[in-house]
Amino acid sequence: MMEIYSHHNYSLLKASMVVGLQLGYTAVFGSYSSFLFVRTGNLVAPLIAHAFCNHMGLPVLFVPRKGLVSVAFVAGMLSFAWLLFPLTRPDLYNDRTNNCRCWQGFCLWN
Repeated sequence: MMEIYSHHNYSLLKASMVVGLQLGYTAVFGSYSSFLFVRTGNLVAPLIAHAFCNHMGLPVLFVPRKGLVSVAFVAGMLSFAWLLFPLTRPDLYNDRTNNCRCWQGFCLWN
């Protein structure tokens, strides 16, 4: 925060907002990466998600002109929500599930 405050000549409020956004985004992405690893049982899924996230950067939430960009954003969010669980099924990534919904085999511990 001090680097943003002193080197970029931001006010203390604006520097705090930038750091808060970065921390919030990092916490959400960390939770998503953990979900991917636990759900798929494969380290490749969070690595690919991290590379894609680094390539794309933060999403643009406010566009001055409404149109194709807004439609694409909404379509992407809906597709993400709809496909999250079907595309992270453990049996797609690990053949040792034995008809268990989780790759760790917690359902077999009974």
